[in-house]
Amino acid sequence: MKTYETNPEDPDRERRMVGVSEYEVVADGSTLVAYGLGACVGLAVYDPENAVGGLAHAMLPRRSEGDGTGDGKYVDAAVETMLREAVSAGASYGALEGYVVGGSDLLDLRELPREVSDDNVATARETFADLDVSVEGEDVGGGRGRTVEFDTETGRVAVLTAYDPEPVLLRVGDDGDADAGES
Repeated sequence: MKTYETNPEDPDRERRMVGVSEYEVVADGSTLVAYGLGACVGLAVYDPENAVGGLAHAMLPRRSEGDGTGDGKYVDAAVETMLREAVSAGASYGALEGYVVGGSDLLDLRELPREVSDDNVATARETFADLDVSVEGEDVGGGRGRTVEFDTETGRVAVLTAYDPEPVLLRVGDDGDADAGES
């Protein structure tokens, strides 16, 4: 996790970048941002009752037995870990919502199997379902990269692309922020 600036709408709140193979769970109202989602997926969890949220930038679908790599690298491990940490931070498990962003086919991935994008998305859906957490929104697939911005104070989950000036809102913030059109 890298803090890289303050939130322009509220300079007292942090914007935190979640890099590749990282995740962050907060209960302080920070905005979490994952840039450059191609084959990777951004995974968000949120409890709107307690304003606890998390975001991961996962690279591969499943952790293999004995792999000690960090929990943010793998979709299954990231979802499981964020849910556990969200509850530890004050979330109510039954109130948690899931969001999935990314899984695009942008490049010729010479070092990864071609299906990694689809596998990342399928694993996210499956892991959330296995853990009884509803996926409330997703923006996945296709041939465009994405950035996801998740305001954990309001719950707003916005997806931005280079070619569309309007974000896709997977979740409108509790402050009623609907200034960006849903796509």
